[in-house]
Amino acid sequence: MLHLFLLKVLIMKSLLFILLVSSVCFSQNQVVEIKLVDSSIGGEGMQSGTSNDSGLNQIFQNHNVFRYEYRYNHPLIPAKYYEAECQNCDTNQLYTDLLNYTSVVEKARITSYGSPFLEVLATQLQSATIGIPAGTTNGIITTNDAGLNQIFQNFNVNYYALICTSCTTAPMIKSYYISCNCDNAALKSALDNYTSVINFSEFIHASYWLGNNQFQKSKPLISPNPFSTNFNIQTEDPISAYTLFDITGKKMITTNLKNELDNLSSQLNSGIYFLNLNFENGQNGNFKLLKE
Repeated sequence: MLHLFLLKVLIMKSLLFILLVSSVCFSQNQVVEIKLVDSSIGGEGMQSGTSNDSGLNQIFQNHNVFRYEYRYNHPLIPAKYYEAECQNCDTNQLYTDLLNYTSVVEKARITSYGSPFLEVLATQLQSATIGIPAGTTNGIITTNDAGLNQIFQNFNVNYYALICTSCTTAPMIKSYYISCNCDNAALKSALDNYTSVINFSEFIHASYWLGNNQFQKSKPLISPNPFSTNFNIQTEDPISAYTLFDITGKKMITTNLKNELDNLSSQLNSGIYFLNLNFENGQNGNFKLLKE
């Protein structure tokens, strides 16, 4: 009887585990990422789930799109990436209709909220003198390293430049943005395996402005950026909480005290970070930071 009771307990625990995993796996809704042809056509509209283009709005209406939002943090073409999410709809059909609207939509893909951008990476070299840009050949970036050149040729790398051109510290003078006409997951794998030249590479995740219309009067200003120890935040709106993430999306700091943020951020390694600010008026904003 005892064995039977224990068996039942194990079965119940297994079922609860399966339900928990299922709820986590399916809680992340599918969205459609959109790259606009022209950054001025198809941007966010005045109402939730709308754009400033009537044709795009008709597609949104047909598919019950309730959220249409700017995907912030793309390092190269930041004004063109948006995200649409629909309710009780066929996401695949929404994707197809958007992809066919070629006068406004350049590219579209089905992804998830906060997912990394598809064609860009951040990478750090082992040395500041090996693997540096040397020019282009048929639109493909070349460097002073033959092995890296082969990787760039294989993955159609068309952009490769320092993340911070004004930085002088060792980590930042070895850190680059890369863009390719390729699957950046495969490019990342190839770079990470080339350990004689590449220290590491990372995806660049999207973040979002929430209620950014509140910042039209006075957008927060952060300086200096890049910073070496700490930075100032100029804003007319009181800040209730500070959260700092690294480039992978890992939470590094969370506090409601600026002094504590200064103390902890001074101890961080050099690199790229994203600062989320929560304001007492209920608004929220994200900012990219570079630490030298």
